Amino acid sequence: MQSVDPAATGTKGREEAPPKAGGGARSAALVTAGIVLSRLVGLVRQRVMAHYFGTSAWADMIAAAFRVGNITQNLMGEGTLSATFIPLYARLRGEGKGEEAARFARSALGLLLVVVVAASALGVLFAPWLSWLVAAGFDEEKLAGTATIVRIVFPMTGLLVLSAWGLGVLNAHRRFFLPYAAPVVWSLAQIAALVVAGTFLGQRGGALATALAWGAFAGAFLQLVVLLPAARRLLGGIAPRFDAKDPHVREAAARLPGALVGRGIIQISGLVDTLLVSFLGTGANATFGYAQTIYLLPMSVLGTGEAAAALPEFSRDTAEADVDKRNAAVRARLGASLARIAVLTVPATLVFVLLGGDLVALLLQTGTFDQEATARVKPLLAAYGFALLGNAAGRVLTTTAYALGDTRTPARFAVLRVVVSTALALVLMRPLGVLGVVLGAVTAGWVETCAMGIRLSRAIGGLGLGAIRAGRIGVLAALSVGAGVLVRSILPTALAGTTIGAMLSLGTFGAAFVVLCPLLGLFDPRSLLRRARR
Repeated sequence: MQSVDPAATGTKGREEAPPKAGGGARSAALVTAGIVLSRLVGLVRQRVMAHYFGTSAWADMIAAAFRVGNITQNLMGEGTLSATFIPLYARLRGEGKGEEAARFARSALGLLLVVVVAASALGVLFAPWLSWLVAAGFDEEKLAGTATIVRIVFPMTGLLVLSAWGLGVLNAHRRFFLPYAAPVVWSLAQIAALVVAGTFLGQRGGALATALAWGAFAGAFLQLVVLLPAARRLLGGIAPRFDAKDPHVREAAARLPGALVGRGIIQISGLVDTLLVSFLGTGANATFGYAQTIYLLPMSVLGTGEAAAALPEFSRDTAEADVDKRNAAVRARLGASLARIAVLTVPATLVFVLLGGDLVALLLQTGTFDQEATARVKPLLAAYGFALLGNAAGRVLTTTAYALGDTRTPARFAVLRVVVSTALALVLMRPLGVLGVVLGAVTAGWVETCAMGIRLSRAIGGLGLGAIRAGRIGVLAALSVGAGVLVRSILPTALAGTTIGAMLSLGTFGAAFVVLCPLLGLFDPRSLLRRARR
């Protein structure tokens, strides 16, 4: 028999000690640190891509091809595992059944391997059809180029899905930093591929796009290599088990349809958006993708990060047999999560709206990505700003439902979301172009979050919203963002729209935010860093 790490058994080690107060904030800090690191490197990757591709036809093709991979990864990866695998695994460990949890984890890995191999083969085979499905507005040449990239991206996606399993194992053990920092190697591999192919080999166009795709494949492999040893240490081994009779596998499988429907509907919504944008001319998909990249930096930290940190804790709270005590614990943890989200998203929204141009210039304006490209992305980013609070809160609400064992309600509201998003996009894209598609998605996100909040409030007796200090948050947002706007308004004309000007205005906002947070009694951002280091 393989030896099992004491941490995996739940009987020894300090990991199974009762969660301390502030543990949710510490977990969120670790997730935040990992995500911020990976997203910052991801932005460097995006800046390098913008340098070489700008808003050209090849940039459109890359955006569409990677969108196909992203949809598949989200469908089979972390999102679905968050609803099926992670809550059950965390619950088993919380009950002291470490060896049983480890067997379940290896059984889940075995089934996931089968799915990944089959999906990768089908993705390569049907690449032309998938390309048409996501970008029917492209001409034949662009569709053919997209299909070439998809054939490389799909196997890459399979490796990222396996990495999501490793992420789930580490999260359940409250090992948060490594799994969320691991995508750094994925981005670095793509940067290296572009620099070598673009600078030293002098390649452009299709050859450069192909080099980027192979760099992404190599990066996905390296990311998996980073995560598997850590998972092996926690489980005592990672040899896959192909045991469909495992009762916990069956329990996870019972949750799978609802999770797949929920995640699938969300991905359909994203696919429809990308498809509609493909009819809006050259550069539309690239512009859409650049705006999403910047939006996803705070969104990943505030929504995905908070939800990921909260899921194992919620799963332990729901193990409480007394329903009233369980609901009280869930409300308290949910309220704390929503309060942290509000403190960070409200100022970020104003930054996107009032300083969005500076943000785009700082992050992307280089090479073929000029001021005209910045002007195209700016209004999209402002619209996405209004989605931050709603979507981040929605992620945590959905995670709470998953921890309670409810995968059907999020799935139903996801259907509502895609209907609203598509209907509004079709109406608004004619007069507003890409902006109309973004506004449809933003509105639909708020509809889904409000519906989910009402349903969950009825189920657990509230959402813990009393923890949110709305007045102080409003003052924080107004003063910190106002400081950045003031600096931008007094800059010399020569610095307007430049990287240096953007650094000054955004740097002023950041400094004001860090100073004002503790003064207003919200939280000290430095405390998150101290917790993360510990």
